[in-house]
Amino acid sequence: MPEYTWSTIQTARGEQHRYRDTATGRYVSAASVRGELDRFVDKAGRESARALTEQLRDGKIALPEWQTAMARAVKNVNYAAVAAASGGVENMTAVERGRAGGIIRGQYAYLRQFAADIESGKQPLDGRAVRRAEMYMQAGRGAFHAQKRAGAADAMPGQRLMVRSHRHRGDSCRTCIALNGKWFAMGDPEYIPVGHRECNVSCRCDEELGTMDIDGIITGLGRSSF
Repeated sequence: MPEYTWSTIQTARGEQHRYRDTATGRYVSAASVRGELDRFVDKAGRESARALTEQLRDGKIALPEWQTAMARAVKNVNYAAVAAASGGVENMTAVERGRAGGIIRGQYAYLRQFAADIESGKQPLDGRAVRRAEMYMQAGRGAFHAQKRAGAADAMPGQRLMVRSHRHRGDSCRTCIALNGKWFAMGDPEYIPVGHRECNVSCRCDEELGTMDIDGIITGLGRSSF
């Protein structure tokens, strides 16, 4: 990824954070950072998850070795995703590091089940296993948005926070289409977050946060905001 620094700026919508490209001096939108994360996640899927599972299939590594290496990749991807939504590793608070740890532990539990399914023969070592392995890397997208939502709640206590989805042109699952552009209160069970829809962790939709005042007027924070 390019070299960015983390800055606090004043906008018409209030105080917000932005990354600044150290080479150009320009501010970088959250959508652009998400694009960099997408490329990182896709690369991890190809070079880590796919490669490891193919090595396991070909008998080049044993199941325990595969599980250990996959766990390392899961940790790296999800920690990087939370860090990207927090201003970088050097700016993460103890709360954010703990949040990343919770996400990673959840993925470890799924990974243990994956390994158990392989060992029992329930999960054949074919293309389906490779695809399942890649999904563990793609889960980083959901971790990024989970941290953005949590970070906004931490930064704006007492405010009624809102969220809406912006559909990616390549995502056409039923839920992505239905949610596109509609505001929901944060925590509303009718809002399905990125990574939990029919398209699962491959979802590339974006999320925008906002606030609602006492008159019910919603002010979006913009897709560039953190």
